Amino acid sequence: MRGVLRVFSPSAPEAPLFLCSATPSDLFSPYPFSLAKMNEQSYSYEALKDQKKFYDSRFQAGYMQDFSGLFESCRFYAMQDILKQIKSSGFNPATILDYGCGEGRYIKLLKNFFSTSALHGCDISDEALTIAKNIYSSAQYTPMTDETVNLPDSSFDLIVSIEVLEHVGDVAKSIKEIGRLLKPQGMTILSTPCANKFSFEWWQNRLTGGLQPSFDGYGRFKTDEPGHLRRLNDRHLKSLCSDVGIDIYKIYHRAHLFETLAPKGRLFKRIPQACISFGMLDWYLFKNLPNGSTMIALGKKM
Repeated sequence: MRGVLRVFSPSAPEAPLFLCSATPSDLFSPYPFSLAKMNEQSYSYEALKDQKKFYDSRFQAGYMQDFSGLFESCRFYAMQDILKQIKSSGFNPATILDYGCGEGRYIKLLKNFFSTSALHGCDISDEALTIAKNIYSSAQYTPMTDETVNLPDSSFDLIVSIEVLEHVGDVAKSIKEIGRLLKPQGMTILSTPCANKFSFEWWQNRLTGGLQPSFDGYGRFKTDEPGHLRRLNDRHLKSLCSDVGIDIYKIYHRAHLFETLAPKGRLFKRIPQACISFGMLDWYLFKNLPNGSTMIALGKKM
């Protein structure tokens, strides 16, 4: 049985920000719910109220410009492995969309693997798309309105969405849009933080009261950055995709332990490659184990 969760702004508790459906299991396990907990949440209400303004401001300030950090570097190498695997299977997409492309950081990597493919990117931030057009002019770019893209149905053979689903206002609507834009038998690669139990990051939050509710019932970690509105687990993602005809046939996981523990400050600046190699141990050793704090899912439109 599904209920309605009414979410209030701490600054104006009498005025609900959202109404959303959520099952009791989503709300209470493993994220204990209370109004006090809601008021403690560390995500930004600006990211909920006006995403375009929020992310235009971020990109103007240099948000996600490159792969210089440890987490971004490890994700880049994992995505490189995934694309290599897909290409070696004989899959050669004629059209590719990077859904939520930001400044287009992954356009070059996609072009390296699929040099003859027509590349497209879309994002809610006009600022991000302006930067992407200047740096990666080989792709076409389309602005998004909330979660939707003004492009025809069944436009793409491959859609990638890398660390986007945790940011969008309506994750079900985003997945539905990806399903709409994907051709029958087309593939999707979805990367997002993972709420599965027993990663090192999950334990950090579990032991410190950091498993928080979210406005849509999925929950989040208090250690997540303010733009992260939710964390999905494997079951959530499979269900959302199944509802729009996408079969998630494989989920890899990252950041079980080593990536979280790897140095990210002064030592990382001194010996970045050694720190990245240490962080990548999760991917090389444990990617088939579910207790990672981020996931990369492979799906196919049925």
